[in-house]
Amino acid sequence: MSQKFKASPKPSPKNTLFNYFSKNPGNTPQSQNSAEEINVSKKDNEQKLSAKKLEFGKRPTSIQDSSDEDEIKLTTSSKKRKVIESDEDDNTENTDSNLNSPKKTTSAIKKRPIIESDEETEKKNQNTSKSASKLAKFTETYSSSNEEKVQDDKVLKTLSIKNDDDDEDSCDGVGIENEAKVWAHEKLEFLKPENIRDANKNRPNHPDYDPRTLYVPPEFLKNQTPGHLQWWTLKSLYFDCVFFFKVGKFYELYHQDAVIGVKELGFTFMKGDFAHSGFPESAYDKMASTLVDKGYKVARIEQTETPAMMEKRCERENKRSKFDKVVKREVCQITNLGTQIYSTGQSSMSMGQISSDANYLLSITEAKESSTVKRFGIAFVETTLGNFTIGEFDDDQQCSRLLTLLSLYTPVVVLHEKTELSEFTAKIIKNINAQKEKLINEKQFWSGKKALQFLAENIYDNNFDKFPDVLKEMQSGDFQPAPNGLLALKALGGCLWYLNHNLLDQHVLSLATFNKYTPPDEIIEADASKISKDKKRHPKHMMLDAITLRNLNINGKEGSLFMKLDYCCTQFGKRLLMEFLCNPSCDIHEIRSRQEAVNELSLNTELLTDCRALLSTLNIDLERSIAQIHQLGNKKVMKNHPSSRAILYEAETYGKNKITDFVAALNALEQLMNIPKIFEDCNSHLLRLLTQTNTNGGEFIDMSENIEKFKKSFDIDHAKKTGYIIPGRNVDDEYDEVLNEIDELEAEIKNYLKQQEKIIGTKLVYFGSDRKRYQIEVPESYCKKVPSDFTMESSKGKGKNAVVRYTSEETKDFLRRMQELEDKKKHVLDDFGRKTFEKFSNDYFKYKKIVNLVAKLDVIASLAEYSRNLSSSCVPECFDITDKPGESFLIIENGLHPLMSANDYIPNSINTGMYSKCFFELITGSNMSGKSTLMRQVALLSVLAQIGSLVPAESMKFTLIDRIFTRLGANDNIMENQSTFLVELNETAIILKHCTFNSLVILDELGRGTSTYDGTAIARAVCDFLAEKKCRSLFSTHYHSLVEDFQDDERIHLGHMACVVENENSEDIIKENVTFLYKYISGSSSRSFGFNAAKLAGIDHDIIRRAFEVSKKVEAESLKLRIKSKILLGAKDDEIKKLIVKFKKCLS
Repeated sequence: MSQKFKASPKPSPKNTLFNYFSKNPGNTPQSQNSAEEINVSKKDNEQKLSAKKLEFGKRPTSIQDSSDEDEIKLTTSSKKRKVIESDEDDNTENTDSNLNSPKKTTSAIKKRPIIESDEETEKKNQNTSKSASKLAKFTETYSSSNEEKVQDDKVLKTLSIKNDDDDEDSCDGVGIENEAKVWAHEKLEFLKPENIRDANKNRPNHPDYDPRTLYVPPEFLKNQTPGHLQWWTLKSLYFDCVFFFKVGKFYELYHQDAVIGVKELGFTFMKGDFAHSGFPESAYDKMASTLVDKGYKVARIEQTETPAMMEKRCERENKRSKFDKVVKREVCQITNLGTQIYSTGQSSMSMGQISSDANYLLSITEAKESSTVKRFGIAFVETTLGNFTIGEFDDDQQCSRLLTLLSLYTPVVVLHEKTELSEFTAKIIKNINAQKEKLINEKQFWSGKKALQFLAENIYDNNFDKFPDVLKEMQSGDFQPAPNGLLALKALGGCLWYLNHNLLDQHVLSLATFNKYTPPDEIIEADASKISKDKKRHPKHMMLDAITLRNLNINGKEGSLFMKLDYCCTQFGKRLLMEFLCNPSCDIHEIRSRQEAVNELSLNTELLTDCRALLSTLNIDLERSIAQIHQLGNKKVMKNHPSSRAILYEAETYGKNKITDFVAALNALEQLMNIPKIFEDCNSHLLRLLTQTNTNGGEFIDMSENIEKFKKSFDIDHAKKTGYIIPGRNVDDEYDEVLNEIDELEAEIKNYLKQQEKIIGTKLVYFGSDRKRYQIEVPESYCKKVPSDFTMESSKGKGKNAVVRYTSEETKDFLRRMQELEDKKKHVLDDFGRKTFEKFSNDYFKYKKIVNLVAKLDVIASLAEYSRNLSSSCVPECFDITDKPGESFLIIENGLHPLMSANDYIPNSINTGMYSKCFFELITGSNMSGKSTLMRQVALLSVLAQIGSLVPAESMKFTLIDRIFTRLGANDNIMENQSTFLVELNETAIILKHCTFNSLVILDELGRGTSTYDGTAIARAVCDFLAEKKCRSLFSTHYHSLVEDFQDDERIHLGHMACVVENENSEDIIKENVTFLYKYISGSSSRSFGFNAAKLAGIDHDIIRRAFEVSKKVEAESLKLRIKSKILLGAKDDEIKKLIVKFKKCLS
């Protein structure tokens, strides 16, 4: 819930120029007065501005209604005055601003300006559009430059918010200081935590309580003005949203939303008893994205009527009450991190400000199969692309598959049923760094049946054949979910309800593609069970679970493998690279084809440079851009959605953004059409597949003619300037028809002027623009001949050059008819633009395929650039996954850690399985000698090799790995009441349960979290299990008894990290110095040199010496027992003698 009901915290004290201008745009008087009144008004304004320069920033400070009797005013200080807009206002009673009090009559003069009706605001906005726009642009530019300083003190004094010495009137109408105070909404009983209820009057402890809604008492609503009634009615339905409530050209924030605006956006409160702030329409994208990034949900509420449309509605419906005479407003868009789209035009995709990250909206449901098995249904979607992925799977007690899913497709919003999750699953979801929303079962979290019915009725025309294959597989007929899709479709139901609630279902489903999700390890297990029948059947991808992704830092943002490899030139290429890294391939042919392509590009510097240079010129996220165009061309979306009815004063700007993005997409696609030419001489099979057309053995689609046709179909420069795609004559019948009607009307207007010239007897011209058009300008000397039904509007000049301007019923009718035709022309042009986008989208899947091919090419080029920057690299020699134990191997010669500089790292080699029966490396060595780093290096090089990259090593040879397991470091899990040792054992249990002879296991110092004997025993048992499994394993330990236990075991190879020890036999342990060589060699380390680490940590030398003495006694006791044991077991004399030598050293 975005609102906070406690006393408002003191907001940020900063008052930037942006805050001032954006919340106090210029306001002009009504334009219905005579010329003389206008002139007087101008003079008064000039005098006020010269005396009080801050007053130019005044604007209405509350929701604007259409009735003078229902103006909302705010209680202010004792100095008050009333602004008289017309003679009719002289006797209008003022209303009190206290929302809980009845309206009062006051004779005091109001200081704040009164609040005009929507119709009056519309007129003012028309007059102030240019100045407000310039003002907003200036202030936004000004505020964005932190280093810019204003040198002119006079300018600073003129533009600053009220100083202490300014008199009270000097900030008339300007925002108040953001001091802590109790606002009107904080006094409302129904908003207090102890009283709050949802729209169905449920309290928060009720199982069906819906925090998205609010109960607003009817008696409270009865006392509201029409504008406030609109606001509270909508707020009761979308209580969890911050409202950007359109009033004229401004988005206003009221009550708790205004508090958020001041706190998070740096706004300034307007004066009054209720919290109020706002900003101009042009700043919507910036303000909305700021709040969304901070975790809020933003509702964009637009006026869907003009005052003229409102008057016609009232007349048509014969309703004239004050509640009818207010323009309609509708919620047009609800945005949070998981529901972002880019089809509104309020931001341009070609500006490069949109992140390449995929923002997943995840819906999850759970069913308990048994005490040890859970079953999950999941559905997640990337709303900017419309890519749905659904599936269901069984999971273990640790929810390892669910955790893997959350790591591979990190969600930004998680939806789940309110009461169906188990305690453990609820804890997992609670700890996800994402927004969570609980949905009421069935009512909001739709069943699978309801989800299918919704899709059938709204997307697939009740035709089963139109359903995608993934959804067909999960149905049993008549839109009924099959047993294998019950949970998956239910999760999809939660997702669909949420999109529908946020008014995005039409946008997202118009370009929806559905894919099935199956856990990677489920694929491995399913395939393994069929190996005996079909030896060629293998898993498609290497499995990297959540623990491994975290331990190896593969997909993080800082210092990760992704950041190291990311030389991608496109945003869609970056997304694919992340997918490659999280799902390395297990297809031997795919890996080898990638290696061949990467190697060719890394060796052919000129080709690589040309490729990257071309991709760098795209300057747009083409994958999202063509999805945006597809949405813009969808007739159903653009005709029926509330956004299509919105009255946008910056529509021209939004139109320009859409045209700019469309042209940028065309230009980007045009650039991509050069790819076949650039790569015509390449040799790699994969490169030819990605870059050549089918005539040359590739899959690339040549769309040059289509793109050229679109670029020539309209005047691009003119479209960018106007925001409209203008068709030529005889291209669009509707447009031709409206142009003919305009031509006929213009001819009629000219003829009328000629008739009046004959009557008056002199040359006449029309004067005026926009709503002041068609005033007949008559020389003052001919005024006596003007027909009596003419109305004087204004006059200009003196003497011979003096003219008087008139209107007549005919000219007023001309203006009305012309405005109607211009509106019709605008709608026709809007629809023609939609038709243009629709025509482009007819080839949507062809363009999408081009983008997919280019994304893969970008990743190949990125890997080639990475390889080119390595000091030494090789193409790994990979072999297919083996079919039986004992045939897998992994050999690396002088490999380097991929995340470290070659200058700072000692190369190391590893050899498991090929030339011996040893698949298990038991690694010892001193503290800080590099054991963990070596193991991470081996795992990361394996990942690199299986995505098709070159690796930093002299040579690498291995059989493909189906899964990498890691157990590294020591961490507890306080949130789930798990100790360090229990966390270790949970991770180890997953390894022992799921590893195969094709896996790679990394185990770092297992058993540290318990007693030495228990830890050693568990470590030994695990070592024995993995060695017998013939699973490639790297196991580091400080338990030297393990070394002695396995030193003669042919299944296990002993190795250690070398070091040089000075003064090793010194009586004073402080004199002993250890130099790490960071080199992995055969054999075991004699000691762990823990006292050296203690010395480096700065522990007092006397304590270290005392600890050394104690350690010798403990070791002597242990050696005594081992000597006795060896004698009793009849061990060799050499073994016993070595132990006796060690025992004597301990006693010395």
